[in-house]
Order: sequence, then C-alpha cells, then structure tokens
Amino acid sequence: MKKILSTMLSVVCAFSLVACSNTTKKTSTDTSKSSKQVSTESKKAAKQADGELTELSFWHSMDGTYAEILKAQVEAFNNGIGKEKKIHVTPVFQEWPGTNALTLAMTSDDIANMPDVIQLYAENVSLIRNYKRTVWAEDMFAKYSDLTKKEDLLNNTVSSYSINGKMIGVPYNISALLMYYNQDLLDKAGIKEVPKNLADLAKAMTALKEKAAVKQALNVQVNQFELENWIATQGKEGTYFGDNESGHAGSLKKFAAAENGSLQAFLKAWQDVIATGAYKPQNESIKEEFANQDSAIVIMTSSRIPAMKKLIGDKFKWNVAPIPTVNTDDKQGAFPSGAGLYILNRDDEKKVEAAWIFNQFMISSEAQSMWLEKTGYVPVNQKVLESDAYKKATSDNPQVTVAFSTLKDSGKNVVSAFVPAQDAVNKLIKETMLKYGQGEMKMEEAFEKLSSGVQKAFDEYYKLNPDA
Repeated sequence: MKKILSTMLSVVCAFSLVACSNTTKKTSTDTSKSSKQVSTESKKAAKQADGELTELSFWHSMDGTYAEILKAQVEAFNNGIGKEKKIHVTPVFQEWPGTNALTLAMTSDDIANMPDVIQLYAENVSLIRNYKRTVWAEDMFAKYSDLTKKEDLLNNTVSSYSINGKMIGVPYNISALLMYYNQDLLDKAGIKEVPKNLADLAKAMTALKEKAAVKQALNVQVNQFELENWIATQGKEGTYFGDNESGHAGSLKKFAAAENGSLQAFLKAWQDVIATGAYKPQNESIKEEFANQDSAIVIMTSSRIPAMKKLIGDKFKWNVAPIPTVNTDDKQGAFPSGAGLYILNRDDEKKVEAAWIFNQFMISSEAQSMWLEKTGYVPVNQKVLESDAYKKATSDNPQVTVAFSTLKDSGKNVVSAFVPAQDAVNKLIKETMLKYGQGEMKMEEAFEKLSSGVQKAFDEYYKLNPDA
C-alpha cells in the first residue's frame, strides 16, 4: 500500500478527534437519524441476502456540471441494466482528491467503510497499486466484457491505466491539454500558421506583442501537469517523465527527465518564450482574461471548452490545437488526464462482479456520450464516434474533435506518470517554474532545483515506504 505514513497518521488523528467531538455532542435527534439509517441498511442487506438487490457504493470527487452528468450516468445504469441485473449504485461525494477516507479505512482494513468503486486521478493510483483488495480491470476483462471490450477504448487510455501491461482500472473522465488561441489577434499580427513548436510560439508571441499590441501573448502556469505533458510529448513515440516507464512497469523511483535530456530541452526552449516579454507565468483568471482578449494564447485542458464558448460568445474567432512541441521534430500529442474507476474487493465476490458490470457501463458508448453536451471531456470509448450524440456535439463544439484526435494520435509512450509524493513534487515544480518564468531564476538554476528537488521528494517517499 502506497501512502506516506505520516499522512496516514494525520488522517487517523483527524478522524479520531472528529469522532470524539461528535460523541459528546449527540442529541436524541441524531440517535433517531442513526436508527433510521441502520434500519435502511438492514433492509438493503436483507434484500441482498434474498438475491433481490446488490447494493454498490461509488465514491467520486466531482461537483458542479460534472457531478450532474455523473448522477445522470448512474441513474441510467440503475434504471437500465442495473434494474435488469438487480444492481443499485449509490454515488457518494468525497472532497478532492477523494482519498482521505479510503486511506483511513485501509490502515485498519475497515472494509465496512470502503467503497466498491472509487474514482481516482493518476497521481493517487500509487495508493492502491499494491493493495491486496484492488481488483485489476485486466482480470475482469479476461473473465467477461459483455458491455464494453478493452479494444473499444482509446489506445493511450489503455496504456495510461496499465501497470506491467495489465490494466489496473478503467479510464472514465479524461481530457487533453490543448492550446487555445484567438484567431482574430493572430490574423492581426500576420501569423499565418498556428504555432506547432515552442520556437514557433516564441516568434508568434513577439509578433502579437509588436503588431497586435498584446501585452500577454501567452498565459500558462507550468505545474507538474503541464511539465509532464511537455516531457511526455518529446520524440516520435513520447518520453517518460520517470523511470520504469513513468511507473507503468514498476514503481517510479527516478526522475528520468532530468537524466534523459528532456527536462533540459524544455527549459532551454521555454527560455525563448520567457525572453519575448509577452509571457504571463501565473494562472490568476486565465479563462476570463482569454475571453476579454487580454491574452492571445492560453494552455488549458479540453474540459474548459464549453466554459470558454459561453464566456466568449461571438466576441471573436477562436480555436484549439495540440500544445506546441519542445523540439521541431517531436510529434504533437497529449496524455489522457483525468480520472479512472477502480474496484475494491470487500470480501464479496457478488459485489465485485456487480461493480465490474457498473464500470463497463460507465465506459460504454452510452455513458461516455453524456460528457459531450456540457463538458470538454473526451469519450474514452471509440464507438462514440459512430453516435448521433458525437455528431451533434462536434457540430456545436468542433473544438472537441481536436481533443479526441490529439489523444488518438499521440505516441504510445505518451502516458501520465504514477508520481509518488505528488503534492511535494507539484509544489516544487510550480514554485520553480514561476520564478523561472518571472526572470528570477536562470535556466541552469531552474534545472538544478527541479532535478535535485524532485528526486529528493521521491527518495524521501520511499524511505517512509520501503515496500512501495
């Protein structure tokens, strides 16, 4: 089980304090509510024992529009195949990143307070990759895949959710990092082609500054997510951020990008972007500033496409494209960011089978099509391309096709990294790249800070977790 010991202890202590506090404050009303809940659970358990109903708990960390769509997906399952097979799923919201309660339960193997299915982002897969209760999707695909087959999924979503060639979970809500650009401002600056690499981007930024009077031609804050993408998309097939194929062929223990030249290549190319004097390295109000034409180019995930369409309206022409590559001979692309669904075995094989039926539905063409109308998420199921929903969505939001093709055409090694000590790593990258972008740090210093700092975070993690 991969989790820093100190984090576990702090979570346990926090929950213990809350439990003690709640115990001293209970009222007769609270007791009445608890009795009702116990009664309800007892009835559900009785139904399950009679073979009437299999109840599943699904933990997720989505809110807003995304939560509404998730709810619609779950209801479609419950009213359709769930009803047919006597399976009922209850979604339970967990504050992002959605792992605190699970971590607490794992410390004492408290299966009563674990979910049957959990939504996890790539940076948190380390928590369950070696956990005894994790049910590997690869094994379930091999047993039965009546609703969705592995071959139905986008290729690099399969590799991004695999360890040693086996899928540990299934992709659920994914997006691609893209470049958003103001076509009107590019035209005003005389830019004929959308920048395909960072050298082209730097030239375009200079033209936007000098010919279109744009002060911040580019706005993007380089955090771990952005840096990972610029590392991963180097070369024809991609480059690994960490060793062991970025954690997909064993635990990620070395910051490979610092040794294989990809980190240095990015920092060198980024130096020219900074030198234009038209770069804003902070993400303060990136969507609003782009919509107000304060920024000509921004780097954001495809999940922002509907929001940008609403903010921009018909004020100007805009579009999206794959992020510019670091080197001129690199292949453009992106790794699938977002989250997947993972199954935990709570000593009930019937629930495991039911959870797999649910997961198959959630990655089916029917469920994945629901992302299209109101989000910029890319359907993980390629069969969506044949649906009327996809044709309508891409007609209304043609930018969505760019996100889909970007992921579909990416190199086979363009995968998200299973990074240990993710919070510490992201904080270091964010702070270093901000100082570098503001001209407060030279390239050599930034390289040293990143290469030594990231590796130190990895080393400290494995000191506390020697078996991880």
